[in-house]
Amino acid sequence: MTYYINSSRPTRRQALKGIGAAAGGAALAIGAPGILRAQESTLVVVSGGGSYEESIRKAIIDPFQQETGIKVTYVSPEDDAKLKVQVDSNNVQWDVVEVSSYGHRPDASKYLEEIDYGAFDKETLDNLVPEAKTKYGVGSLVYSTVMGFSTAEYPADKPRPRSWAEFWDASKFPGPRSLRAAVAGGGDPSTIEFALLAAGVPMDKLYPIDFDKAFASLDRIKPHITKFWTVGAEPGQLLSDRQVAMSSAFNGRMVSLKAQGAAVDYQWNEGELTPSYWVVPKGTKNRAAAMRFVAYQASAQAQARLNNLIFYGPMNRAAFKYIEPRIAAQLPTAPENIDKQFFVDLAYWQVESPSGKTNTEVLVDRWTKWIAS
Repeated sequence: MTYYINSSRPTRRQALKGIGAAAGGAALAIGAPGILRAQESTLVVVSGGGSYEESIRKAIIDPFQQETGIKVTYVSPEDDAKLKVQVDSNNVQWDVVEVSSYGHRPDASKYLEEIDYGAFDKETLDNLVPEAKTKYGVGSLVYSTVMGFSTAEYPADKPRPRSWAEFWDASKFPGPRSLRAAVAGGGDPSTIEFALLAAGVPMDKLYPIDFDKAFASLDRIKPHITKFWTVGAEPGQLLSDRQVAMSSAFNGRMVSLKAQGAAVDYQWNEGELTPSYWVVPKGTKNRAAAMRFVAYQASAQAQARLNNLIFYGPMNRAAFKYIEPRIAAQLPTAPENIDKQFFVDLAYWQVESPSGKTNTEVLVDRWTKWIAS
């Protein structure tokens, strides 16, 4: 059985330049509560490289080492297949791994340790959003797939689409569009969910997915789609070049482009929130230290330091006490933004359908046939 969903995160959630660079000076020096220093040991932490690695080292890894005395070896990139091989071979080399949906797989108990929430202080537990606290993973951050549009096509004095129903309304809002493809290896469901929203399904009633209704809705928008994008940079390029008037897009990409002066904007209404999680591989030799790390990164101060540097949302609501207001307004989980959106149901996309395939595989199969029709 194949398990995957949202495996191509937005350029490893790259730390944005422009506004993000200006915010770097605001990184907090506050430590996480309840963390005691430990005997010298080594913890192998695995996540993305590039500018994301730079941000997480500055915001979380370095302070964690200083405050706990636990040495961290950082490895990138994360690889689900390698995690599986390490556990299957009883040769676990990683202690903590940041993933998108591994902890929601039906076989998660075979490959991951249960999270020890006893290692968390009460303030952190009370302030984590419910979606952050799962049996086999702790939320790290959230990115959003939002509706972006060209301000050249839709200037401030002109009505702009504010819902996916309006995105689908080509007579009221003319112009070519773009949406994300649901391709093998990624199987991102956002376009299917947006199609259901356009068809009148409420955000809290999206699951279980009505595939027939979703694809009937896609039939209506298909003639107006210039391109189904697969790479996170594509929507911004299409919008900037005025090849499309509107497109689904990653929020971080839109923030970056706006900071650079591109003629683009976006809105949060009916956006898809996609969380990432820290998980602990089954059989780690450093379980206690690993649990201390996942608890540390979940604290309000640690998440605030990270999200002052990158434009994705913290999963600890109290983090916003420490994030600059002008930055907070641009984050998916800010109080004024989160309630306008919905969380993708990662567990739903991992489970088997009556056909014996995962719901993700059902999606990809139907998409492949539909796109060729």
